[in-house]
Amino acid sequence: MKIIKWLSILVFTAIIIVAFHWIGLIFIFSHGAGSGGTGLIKSYKFNLKTKNIKTEFDKTFDKNKIHFRDSVVDNSYRGFFNESLIIINLKKHNMEYIVESPIGSDSLYFYLIYINGKIDDDFGWFFYDKYKAIKLFEKEIIEPLSEKYKRIE
Repeated sequence: MKIIKWLSILVFTAIIIVAFHWIGLIFIFSHGAGSGGTGLIKSYKFNLKTKNIKTEFDKTFDKNKIHFRDSVVDNSYRGFFNESLIIINLKKHNMEYIVESPIGSDSLYFYLIYINGKIDDDFGWFFYDKYKAIKLFEKEIIEPLSEKYKRIE
């Protein structure tokens, strides 16, 4: 009887260890491991027809708090603007976001692809940092845009 008791405890313990092992792997995989490096963090779409996303940002936000610039602007390319990639600097929080708007899109539709130079996979175990940065982006950028233009979920 003692052998059956100890054998059942051993089997139960082995099952628990294997179950925790698989649950741990599922947790790791669900937070970016093996996602293929798409870089897409989140997408946003607004009910607005526009050809130039930067002009809509300039009309909506205070330039003293939020700075918008092109991703390819440097000393030799002043005045040139690549409409597909925009760097957004939140001066108050010292955060930098890069959004990409699909080329040829008539509506205000863009993807958040970088947060402080990191793509989605770069956050790894620190997904809470990514979550806080996305919430800050939504508070400072998306909410003011949502007040001015209707957001499409």
